Amino acid sequence: METETFLMLAVRLNYLTSEQANPTLSLIIEISKMLTSLRYRILNT
Repeated sequence: METETFLMLAVRLNYLTSEQANPTLSLIIEISKMLTSLRYRILNT
């Protein structure tokens, strides 16, 4: 996801630490799973 890429870039450029980025990355992963599930349900109904 685009947001994940920007967040990882912020860590690489030392705008954020990994510890600061990890909670948001966890949320991004969770939302990605939910979107994948929603997409699957929509396509298979």
